[in-house]
Amino acid sequence: MERARRFYTKVLGFDVKVDLGPTLSFLQSGDIHVYLEAGHKSAAVDNNSTRLSFFLETEKSAKETFDALKAAGVKTLEDAPEEVGDGVYAFQFLDPDGNILEATGH
Repeated sequence: MERARRFYTKVLGFDVKVDLGPTLSFLQSGDIHVYLEAGHKSAAVDNNSTRLSFFLETEKSAKETFDALKAAGVKTLEDAPEEVGDGVYAFQFLDPDGNILEATGH
């Protein structure tokens, strides 16, 4: 749990809003709220897995965010963000426990 909290706060920039002990935390970044609960097994990593997806509303482009995550040692599932239409790019990456996260932005 501490590893997950560190990743979401230090790498992704979330704030801990409520910390309910060693196995449960609520995190927030702007309008995005994430619930972390320890003790569950990771699922297989494939495109059929459930994932957390969010739209980047930052001054950084999706490419800049992708590059910053790679530089921080985050495992990405693509070699670069892929255009999904209308100048919007998406990419997937893993948190420390193998959960798939997907970021979309310009």
